[in-house]
Amino acid sequence: MAEVWRYFAHEDDYPDLDGDAACRRLGDALAIPTVDGPSRELTDWAAFDCLEGHLHASFPLTFAAATAERVDHSLLLTLPGSDPSLDPALFMGHVDVVPVVPGTEGDWTHDAFSGHVDGEYVWGRGALDMTDQVVGYFEAIEYALSHGWALRRTLLVALGQDEETLQSGARRMGALLAGRGIRLAWLVDEGDYRIVDTGLYGAPGHHGMRVSLAEKGYADLRLTVRSHGGHSSNPFGGSSLATLGEAIARVARDPWPVELTELSRRTLEAVAPWVSQEPLASLVRSGEGEGTRDAIDRNADAIARLFLGSRELFPLVTTTVAPTMIEGGSKQANVLPQDMSAVVNFRMLPGVTCAAVVARVRELLADLPVEVELLAEVSNSPSQVSRSDGPGFRFLERVAARYFREPESEEPLKLIPAIVVGASDAQMYDCVCDSCLRFSPFVADDEEVERGVHGTDERITRRAYLQGVRFLIGLIREALL
Repeated sequence: MAEVWRYFAHEDDYPDLDGDAACRRLGDALAIPTVDGPSRELTDWAAFDCLEGHLHASFPLTFAAATAERVDHSLLLTLPGSDPSLDPALFMGHVDVVPVVPGTEGDWTHDAFSGHVDGEYVWGRGALDMTDQVVGYFEAIEYALSHGWALRRTLLVALGQDEETLQSGARRMGALLAGRGIRLAWLVDEGDYRIVDTGLYGAPGHHGMRVSLAEKGYADLRLTVRSHGGHSSNPFGGSSLATLGEAIARVARDPWPVELTELSRRTLEAVAPWVSQEPLASLVRSGEGEGTRDAIDRNADAIARLFLGSRELFPLVTTTVAPTMIEGGSKQANVLPQDMSAVVNFRMLPGVTCAAVVARVRELLADLPVEVELLAEVSNSPSQVSRSDGPGFRFLERVAARYFREPESEEPLKLIPAIVVGASDAQMYDCVCDSCLRFSPFVADDEEVERGVHGTDERITRRAYLQGVRFLIGLIREALL
């Protein structure tokens, strides 16, 4: 039994939903290898066309009701609502998946692109990240249309082609909507696939689901050192490897400011009534004449230092620095290397831009012969921080309260405002939306997520997939009719 099943409620909703057929349609989608290639030119775009064809064939009512636009190899659908005064909502996601690591193909229980469906699981690359949610959108829309539900609010569906690499598809669709003067009421993109034990925040015995309202920035900096090389018996002036090593060490050791951001404060505010573990309990406990948020703000520095000492929480309170790649070393021990380079990855807190990272690193290495280059094609400054007080968040709360509950008390799971330490396509819609909600109702146990997302034997339980579809049907019913 999957642990997450314990938190499911009202699995008897929509009894005419054909679960076997829905799982087969997901399996057929997972069998299509929409893998990002190492470059645009080396990507098999025919697979993306094949997936689009599968969606057309599987969800005819949706495509009959929608205006469909190809944006390069991305797809934008518009299902018009009856009330043009209402800003549209957006279901968004990406159809690309990461490749299987060469040499590990045989480690899969079922081939990564078999789309195997059995009595418990649907297997395949993308079963969690995030073909399940993409196909789930269509299942929910098709169900609504098949039952004659009429949308009052226009619904857009945007499927990006390359979230795992360049994010060009989402960037172009966001710009397209902005150029048309469209403002979105809210959007839903992929989020955390787990049900969270709030013991992580000093509140054991409770659980929640994260709604990420922002994402950290992403910057790759290439450090390059050039030299003429030569024989290792005369390393006059040092070697390019030694200089590059010094540069990497300086950058990696350079401490960035520690800060309890606005979103981390909102996270603690959401779980504060349950926080019982010290020292955090005392830090969030309100004093005479103040509220919980007042206490958090007053003790923000102490809380941030506490988070900094936790493996799980430290990325939330500082810009992280990770040297990840090095190239150009000598092939022989007695030969000095010539030109060498390394890539250092930064994940920046809100307020820290790519330009600020470049400036800081250049200043740090000013006395070394090191070139510093931002790999701009894959780098983004932090997103804006979305609203947690708008209708989109409230719609998610109401629907989640029906479908995800504590097993003993039957209390609804808390939706916890959070920040994504990775990256998603949602940021590309900041220009048209102030309520970008990164949330997944397609949940899995922690070990499934840790092993399967970008790893081996990615899969989702049938029960979790169908519960996610019910959630999306409920969201359409609650928010769009």
